[in-house]
Amino acid sequence: MFNNKFFTSAIVAAAAVTGVLAQATSANAFDWNNNWQQPEIFSGQSQGVDHNDFQQFVQSERLAVQDSGQKQVDASNLFLKYDHDVKVSFINEGAGYRNQLAFSADGATTSTGLLFKDIACSGAQCQGDWGGNTLNLGDTVKMGTVKGGTQLDFFLRGNGLNRGDNAYTFGTKTADNADGLQHVISYTYGERYLVLGFEDLYGTGGSKQGKFNENSDRDFNDTVFIVDIGEANVRYLNGEDVPEPAAAAALIGVSGAAWMKRRKKAAN
Repeated sequence: MFNNKFFTSAIVAAAAVTGVLAQATSANAFDWNNNWQQPEIFSGQSQGVDHNDFQQFVQSERLAVQDSGQKQVDASNLFLKYDHDVKVSFINEGAGYRNQLAFSADGATTSTGLLFKDIACSGAQCQGDWGGNTLNLGDTVKMGTVKGGTQLDFFLRGNGLNRGDNAYTFGTKTADNADGLQHVISYTYGERYLVLGFEDLYGTGGSKQGKFNENSDRDFNDTVFIVDIGEANVRYLNGEDVPEPAAAAALIGVSGAAWMKRRKKAAN
């Protein structure tokens, strides 16, 4: 189970900065296209991704993610304010399922697609040895340029390689998941990354539940990814965004005009 600090109110930083956000596609509405092909996978080394920086977020089964200075953000509100060439990198997995990962983008950029068709870790640093050996730590897929003003969403199909359309698909919006439970946690980490940790089993845990009689451990590290969204977007999600010089000057002008108006009223 998570330490209590992980169950404090999630930080909806984007909502604090702007009241108008694009609405992400819900898990129920999300259409998993079985004709999707696996995008080209690049090695982490070729993309400048050092997966070792993120291994702290993947523990053995049934152990929660450690608190390592990351900042939790609302996984259902991954709103990008600025254009960025987004990349998604595989960090590790703490589960034996052959999971699959897809995304949707809604707003200035509108698209959906597959990211990883068969998530099966290969190498000595894998948290488990379950076979498959399809992904090396740090393996990266390029999503391309995502325009500012876009809401991102990510979807995990639990054991989707084996179960296909019969599998549960879990998204970032809790109410839309089949069990009505949270299945994704999200943190900003460093200057440019989101860390996404997924729980791939249905139910509250403590007993076998759902159509597959699964006993969830609710550890949220069954599959862990990082998403490179860029420094400006990380600052935005952290609530650290500041107006650009022109916008700041405009705000100062408005404030100054309001102050002068008050002065004139007081003088009268």
